Amino acid sequence: MTNKLSRREMLKAMGASAAGAGMGFAIPGKLTFAEANAAIQAACEMDWTPTYPPFDKYDPPIEIATPYIVDAPFPEGDDFLNNPMHNRVKDQLGIIYTIAWQAVGQERTTRLSTDIAAGTLPEMFAASDTTLSQLIEFGAVADITDIWEATASDLVKEKKRYPNGDNWISSVNVDGRIYGVAFTYGPAWNVDNIGHIRQDFLDQVGLPMPTTLEELENTMREFVGQGLCEFGVSACRNLVTWYNSLDPVFGAFGSMPKRWITAEDGSITWGGLSPSNKEALEVLRRWYADGLIDPDFFTYGEGDAAALWQGSRVGVWFAPWWIAGGGLRNFYELTPDAQAAIMPTPAGPSGLRGRAGSSTRGAGVVFNAGIDPVKIEAAIKQLNWQMDMHVNWTDYQQYGEFRNSNGFTKGYTWDFDENCNIVPGPNFPDQEYQFVNEVGFSFPYMCYPEYQADIFGEMGQWLEADPATLNSAQRFLISQDAVVREIQYYNHVFETREEGFVDQFLGANTERMTQILPNLATMEDSYYTEIMIGERPLDDFDVYVEEWLAQGGAEVLEDVNAWRESMS
Repeated sequence: MTNKLSRREMLKAMGASAAGAGMGFAIPGKLTFAEANAAIQAACEMDWTPTYPPFDKYDPPIEIATPYIVDAPFPEGDDFLNNPMHNRVKDQLGIIYTIAWQAVGQERTTRLSTDIAAGTLPEMFAASDTTLSQLIEFGAVADITDIWEATASDLVKEKKRYPNGDNWISSVNVDGRIYGVAFTYGPAWNVDNIGHIRQDFLDQVGLPMPTTLEELENTMREFVGQGLCEFGVSACRNLVTWYNSLDPVFGAFGSMPKRWITAEDGSITWGGLSPSNKEALEVLRRWYADGLIDPDFFTYGEGDAAALWQGSRVGVWFAPWWIAGGGLRNFYELTPDAQAAIMPTPAGPSGLRGRAGSSTRGAGVVFNAGIDPVKIEAAIKQLNWQMDMHVNWTDYQQYGEFRNSNGFTKGYTWDFDENCNIVPGPNFPDQEYQFVNEVGFSFPYMCYPEYQADIFGEMGQWLEADPATLNSAQRFLISQDAVVREIQYYNHVFETREEGFVDQFLGANTERMTQILPNLATMEDSYYTEIMIGERPLDDFDVYVEEWLAQGGAEVLEDVNAWRESMS
């Protein structure tokens, strides 16, 4: 660093200015307190230089109207159209995203439906599932095939697996034409549940890390038997779900409810029908009867069940990698002497391991059929820019890419302290700002399967590097316990990704599937839960299979396999 005030000069300046501030005026020839702080900040220099990918900036700017959420906790002076995330796109690219309207959740879905009928859709927005199919069917969104082919970079096409990736097949592609840019909400494997266990409990009972379902059961019995926790494993009313799930128990027997899987004859079948699920339910039934599962689990949602492990009421839980950040941060604040560890997915009697893989069914960023094609081109060029910056983030020294392609801005994510050390800013670790990163082609619309793996794979190398070879921003990030855990946890998920059961049906639901599947899901949940808690005999699993097929499931399987045949 150059032109830096010495520590003595800084303290002298601050002391003099603080004294002056206490008297209500500045001492002649001395710095005010604010001036002293400014001098310190000026003297602290970054040892990295953030740059941006080259871009032929639009002049005059291009404006694109898109939906925003309703409200957000901006600091004073910032709002949706004036913040670091918005301004860097405006200043670097000459693209200004404006507010078409504001809504969230069901209100947003309703507003889109109203707009479809009225012909007043925003110029650019995200859609999925039935809404996306209707938009394309009604001709409400633009065919962007030619603009996409001419404008999207080779890097974007490669990373997004265009045109043969699962998310393209399942979303925006109709008869070889595309009606939007496919994406999935979050990177691949984002909600694959991995095992978490109290390592400190293991140490206290003197047991090794369990690797099989049998070892896991014995370990949980020891935890509960020795009074270390109330129950063995967290669970909620949805046995196979995105958080506090029991899916690895089913995976240990080679199948997976709530997923479309490949049957022995090559057809696609519903995972809940697999006979091996009966063996998994027998295990869960025993765990419940023996007090290894909270007797009230079926009253809990996914978030409610998190209180079981955060409150040390269980010693084992299955949850996605990202609890390494906020969830475990809260956990360690509550129990600072505890120690959680990654547990291998438990193997079943035949050595099988499995978990519910994250969905690859796609959604799409689409454009109003009446939009100026130049705006479609501009948005895709922003995607090229965002993708380049993300994939080559260390070259551009854009360290905010580690979390959802946010900025890494002084005064927001990080700041200097009085010793010129980097410290967390008010927006760390969430960065600035999660509530505007779904505008334009930032996260998640830029997302691609290896989105997070590309980042955490490189950050994993930082953990092994000589700190002297890293700049202060890199050292700051890996000095944060939560960030280190996220690196380790996600890399574990990525390395074991073959364990995931991924949906084999990627088509849009037919009309009768849309009508039938909700009732079948309710029926399945009732049978599974009632068998598990002993209100039904285990053999009622066979009754469930018969009833599922009789109440429309057979017709659903016909539609699913008709799609499979059409894709062959």
